[in-house]
Amino acid sequence: MALQSLTIRLPEKGERAFRHRGTPADLGVIAQMFESQDYSLGRLRRGAELHALYEELLRSGARPLILDAGANIGASAVFFGVHFPRAHIVALEPSADNFELLRANTAGLDVDARCAAIGAQDGTGVAVHAASRLISEKLAAGYQPYIAKIDIEGGEQELFSRDTGWADGFALLIIELHDWLLPRAGSARNFLRWAAERDRDFVYIGENIFSIANEWTRGAFHG
Repeated sequence: MALQSLTIRLPEKGERAFRHRGTPADLGVIAQMFESQDYSLGRLRRGAELHALYEELLRSGARPLILDAGANIGASAVFFGVHFPRAHIVALEPSADNFELLRANTAGLDVDARCAAIGAQDGTGVAVHAASRLISEKLAAGYQPYIAKIDIEGGEQELFSRDTGWADGFALLIIELHDWLLPRAGSARNFLRWAAERDRDFVYIGENIFSIANEWTRGAFHG
Protein backbone atom coordinates (compact mmCIF):
# COMPACT_ATOMS: atom_id res chain seq x y z
CA MET A 1 0.00 0.00 0.00
CA ALA A 2 1.38 3.40 -0.99
CA LEU A 3 2.06 5.76 1.88
CA GLN A 4 0.39 9.12 2.13
CA SER A 5 1.41 12.22 4.05
CA LEU A 6 -0.34 15.07 5.78
CA THR A 7 0.94 18.17 7.49
CA ILE A 8 0.84 18.66 11.25
CA ARG A 9 1.01 22.25 12.45
CA LEU A 10 3.27 22.65 15.46
CA PRO A 11 2.93 25.49 17.99
CA GLU A 12 5.74 27.98 17.35
CA LYS A 13 7.65 25.41 15.28
CA GLY A 14 6.08 25.52 11.84
CA GLU A 15 4.90 22.29 10.26
CA ARG A 16 5.77 18.60 10.25
CA ALA A 17 4.93 15.85 7.78
CA PHE A 18 3.11 12.80 9.14
CA ARG A 19 3.02 9.59 7.12
CA HIS A 20 0.12 7.14 7.05
CA ARG A 21 -1.44 4.43 4.87
CA GLY A 22 -4.74 6.15 4.17
CA THR A 23 -6.68 3.40 5.96
CA PRO A 24 -9.70 4.14 8.16
CA ALA A 25 -7.68 2.95 11.18
CA ASP A 26 -4.76 5.31 10.47
CA LEU A 27 -7.01 8.26 9.67
CA GLY A 28 -9.06 7.57 12.79
CA VAL A 29 -5.99 7.68 15.03
CA ILE A 30 -4.80 10.89 13.38
CA ALA A 31 -8.22 12.52 13.88
CA GLN A 32 -8.30 11.47 17.53
CA MET A 33 -4.89 13.00 18.21
CA PHE A 34 -4.76 16.15 16.12
CA GLU A 35 -8.41 17.10 15.66
CA SER A 36 -10.25 15.81 18.74
CA GLN A 37 -7.04 15.97 20.83
CA ASP A 38 -8.13 13.04 22.94
CA TYR A 39 -5.11 13.30 25.24
CA SER A 40 -5.17 17.06 25.77
CA LEU A 41 -4.85 18.11 29.40
CA GLY A 42 -7.17 20.97 28.54
CA ARG A 43 -10.04 18.50 28.84
CA LEU A 44 -9.35 18.12 32.56
CA ARG A 45 -10.25 20.45 35.41
CA ARG A 46 -6.84 19.57 36.82
CA GLY A 47 -5.10 20.20 33.51
CA ALA A 48 -3.44 23.43 34.66
CA GLU A 49 -2.12 21.61 37.74
CA LEU A 50 -0.61 18.88 35.57
CA HIS A 51 0.98 21.43 33.23
CA ALA A 52 2.42 23.21 36.27
CA LEU A 53 3.94 19.91 37.42
CA TYR A 54 5.66 19.54 34.03
CA GLU A 55 7.18 23.01 34.42
CA GLU A 56 8.15 22.28 38.02
CA LEU A 57 10.01 19.14 36.98
CA LEU A 58 11.92 21.10 34.35
CA ARG A 59 12.85 23.85 36.81
CA SER A 60 14.17 21.22 39.21
CA GLY A 61 16.44 19.85 36.49
CA ALA A 62 14.44 16.65 35.96
CA ARG A 63 13.48 15.27 32.56
CA PRO A 64 9.77 14.32 32.49
CA LEU A 65 9.15 10.81 31.19
CA ILE A 66 6.13 9.94 29.06
CA LEU A 67 5.34 6.28 28.44
CA ASP A 68 3.33 5.60 25.28
CA ALA A 69 2.33 1.92 25.38
CA GLY A 70 0.50 0.94 22.21
CA ALA A 71 1.95 3.80 20.18
CA ASN A 72 0.54 2.57 16.85
CA ILE A 73 1.86 4.70 13.94
CA GLY A 74 3.16 7.47 16.19
CA ALA A 75 0.33 10.00 16.31
CA SER A 76 0.17 9.92 20.10
CA ALA A 77 3.96 10.14 20.47
CA VAL A 78 4.05 13.14 18.13
CA PHE A 79 1.15 14.73 20.05
CA PHE A 80 3.03 14.37 23.32
CA GLY A 81 6.27 15.51 21.71
CA VAL A 82 4.59 18.68 20.45
CA HIS A 83 2.88 19.55 23.73
CA PHE A 84 5.73 18.49 26.02
CA PRO A 85 8.82 19.21 23.92
CA ARG A 86 11.29 18.75 26.78
CA ALA A 87 9.90 15.39 27.86
CA HIS A 88 11.50 12.07 26.96
CA ILE A 89 9.02 9.65 25.39
CA VAL A 90 9.24 5.86 25.35
CA ALA A 91 6.96 4.59 22.58
CA LEU A 92 6.20 0.85 22.42
CA GLU A 93 4.43 -0.77 19.47
CA PRO A 94 4.53 -4.54 18.81
CA SER A 95 3.24 -4.49 15.22
CA ALA A 96 6.19 -4.33 12.81
CA ASP A 97 4.14 -2.55 10.13
CA ASN A 98 2.92 0.09 12.56
CA PHE A 99 6.38 0.40 14.07
CA GLU A 100 8.00 1.40 10.78
CA LEU A 101 5.60 4.33 10.54
CA LEU A 102 6.07 5.13 14.23
CA ARG A 103 9.81 5.34 13.77
CA ALA A 104 9.51 7.52 10.66
CA ASN A 105 6.92 9.84 12.17
CA THR A 106 8.87 10.46 15.37
CA ALA A 107 12.24 11.05 13.71
CA GLY A 108 13.93 14.10 15.20
CA LEU A 109 11.87 14.02 18.40
CA ASP A 110 13.12 12.78 21.78
CA VAL A 111 11.37 9.43 21.33
CA ASP A 112 12.80 6.06 22.28
CA ALA A 113 10.76 3.94 19.83
CA ARG A 114 10.77 0.18 20.42
CA CYS A 115 9.07 -2.59 18.47
CA ALA A 116 7.76 -4.26 21.60
CA ALA A 117 4.73 -4.76 23.81
CA ILE A 118 4.50 -4.03 27.53
CA GLY A 119 3.55 -6.47 30.25
CA ALA A 120 4.00 -7.43 33.87
CA GLN A 121 7.05 -9.49 32.95
CA ASP A 122 9.50 -9.82 30.08
CA GLY A 123 8.40 -12.06 27.22
CA THR A 124 9.94 -13.93 24.33
CA GLY A 125 8.96 -14.24 20.68
CA VAL A 126 7.26 -10.91 20.15
CA ALA A 127 9.32 -8.71 22.46
CA VAL A 128 7.56 -7.84 25.70
CA HIS A 129 9.14 -5.36 28.10
CA ALA A 130 8.30 -5.72 31.79
CA ALA A 131 6.93 -2.35 32.86
CA SER A 132 8.78 -2.34 36.19
CA ARG A 133 12.10 -3.07 34.51
CA LEU A 134 11.52 -0.50 31.79
CA ILE A 135 10.66 2.27 34.24
CA SER A 136 13.59 1.31 36.48
CA GLU A 137 15.84 1.63 33.43
CA LYS A 138 14.54 5.13 32.74
CA LEU A 139 14.82 6.19 36.37
CA ALA A 140 18.45 5.07 36.36
CA ALA A 141 19.01 7.29 33.30
CA GLY A 142 17.67 10.29 35.21
CA TYR A 143 14.12 10.54 33.89
CA GLN A 144 11.11 11.27 36.11
CA PRO A 145 7.76 9.55 35.39
CA TYR A 146 5.08 12.06 34.40
CA ILE A 147 2.43 10.63 32.01
CA ALA A 148 1.72 7.02 31.06
CA LYS A 149 -0.66 6.37 28.15
CA ILE A 150 -1.82 2.78 27.71
CA ASP A 151 -3.89 1.49 24.79
CA ILE A 152 -2.93 -2.17 24.39
CA GLU A 153 -6.06 -3.94 23.15
CA GLY A 154 -6.85 -5.88 26.31
CA GLY A 155 -3.24 -6.42 27.40
CA GLU A 156 -4.02 -4.30 30.46
CA GLN A 157 -5.34 -7.49 32.06
CA GLU A 158 -1.83 -8.98 32.22
CA LEU A 159 -0.03 -5.66 32.69
CA PHE A 160 -1.87 -4.91 35.95
CA SER A 161 -1.88 -8.50 37.20
CA ARG A 162 1.22 -7.98 39.40
CA ASP A 163 4.24 -5.71 39.98
CA THR A 164 2.18 -2.55 39.51
CA GLY A 165 4.36 -0.23 41.58
CA TRP A 166 5.75 1.35 38.41
CA ALA A 167 2.34 2.93 37.70
CA ASP A 168 2.26 4.71 41.05
CA GLY A 169 5.08 7.00 39.96
CA PHE A 170 3.07 8.61 37.14
CA ALA A 171 1.10 11.74 38.01
CA LEU A 172 -1.28 10.99 35.13
CA LEU A 173 -2.19 7.65 33.64
CA ILE A 174 -4.39 7.60 30.51
CA ILE A 175 -5.82 4.20 29.61
CA GLU A 176 -8.40 2.73 27.27
CA LEU A 177 -10.07 -0.37 28.67
CA HIS A 178 -11.29 -3.16 26.40
CA ASP A 179 -14.16 -5.05 28.00
CA TRP A 180 -16.19 -3.84 25.00
CA LEU A 181 -13.76 -5.66 22.69
CA LEU A 182 -13.29 -8.79 24.80
CA PRO A 183 -16.64 -9.59 26.45
CA ARG A 184 -16.54 -11.82 29.53
CA ALA A 185 -12.73 -11.78 29.60
CA GLY A 186 -12.55 -9.38 32.54
CA SER A 187 -9.68 -7.51 30.90
CA ALA A 188 -10.40 -4.31 32.86
CA ARG A 189 -10.61 -5.96 36.28
CA ASN A 190 -6.97 -5.76 37.34
CA PHE A 191 -6.64 -2.10 36.39
CA LEU A 192 -9.85 -1.24 38.22
CA ARG A 193 -8.59 -3.04 41.30
CA TRP A 194 -5.30 -1.08 41.11
CA ALA A 195 -7.13 2.24 40.71
CA ALA A 196 -9.60 1.55 43.53
CA GLU A 197 -6.79 0.98 46.01
CA ARG A 198 -5.09 4.31 45.33
CA ASP A 199 -5.70 7.96 46.13
CA ARG A 200 -6.31 9.07 42.56
CA ASP A 201 -9.09 10.83 40.67
CA PHE A 202 -10.89 8.67 38.11
CA VAL A 203 -12.11 10.72 35.13
CA TYR A 204 -13.79 9.08 32.13
CA ILE A 205 -13.82 11.08 28.86
CA GLY A 206 -14.78 9.33 25.63
CA GLU A 207 -12.78 6.11 25.30
CA ASN A 208 -10.24 6.99 27.96
CA ILE A 209 -9.82 6.97 31.70
CA PHE A 210 -7.62 9.72 33.15
CA SER A 211 -6.22 8.52 36.47
CA ILE A 212 -4.71 11.50 38.30
CA ALA A 213 -2.66 11.20 41.48
CA ASN A 214 -4.08 13.30 44.31
CA GLU A 215 -0.81 13.26 46.25
CA TRP A 216 1.91 12.74 43.69
CA THR A 217 5.35 12.16 45.17
CA ARG A 218 8.50 12.42 43.12
CA GLY A 219 10.30 9.09 43.16
CA ALA A 220 7.18 7.16 44.22
CA PHE A 221 8.52 4.13 42.34
CA HIS A 222 12.09 3.12 43.05
CA GLY A 223 12.23 -0.08 40.99
